[in-house]
Amino acid sequence: MRLLKISSQSLLPILIGQQQQFKTHNNIDYRGELILAADHQQQLNLPNEVALAIVKLIDVRPIVDQFEYKIEFVSLIHPISTTQTTAIDDQRIHREPYNWFGPQALVIEKKMQDFINSYDGPLSENGGIPRAFIPDNIAEPIILSDKYWHDYATFVYDPDGSFAQQIQPIFKIE
Repeated sequence: MRLLKISSQSLLPILIGQQQQFKTHNNIDYRGELILAADHQQQLNLPNEVALAIVKLIDVRPIVDQFEYKIEFVSLIHPISTTQTTAIDDQRIHREPYNWFGPQALVIEKKMQDFINSYDGPLSENGGIPRAFIPDNIAEPIILSDKYWHDYATFVYDPDGSFAQQIQPIFKIE
């Protein structure tokens, strides 16, 4: 699938659903689905050289010395390194079942918190709820979220480790 690298500052608002357009100096003569990736940059706590989403390219307009792209968000994808690449083999693309940047993630987290607040069963040695006592429809999305954020964090420019410290999985990542 074709790949377009844009700044993290342009990419993140698309992922959280705040924007359906962006500007860049790159012009591609193409319409249809493509992958958006963060370009190479070293800005604190922002993703760097990583593919994160599939969008549908609707329109491109030249504006002064840039191009404005109108897009439709299709799917978040599991982070893929984009160092020195202009396309990604479809076999490497894993579409996430949820947008971990969007409101779906908040609903999933709330279901887990509601379960924790109402749980009155046995606890593990570390004081947590044993996985066997958490219903699959609550635990499985959280496990996927844990894996996504764990892998995403490896692409974030984080020289002091402060971003990685904020990513605390609920379940042990294997």
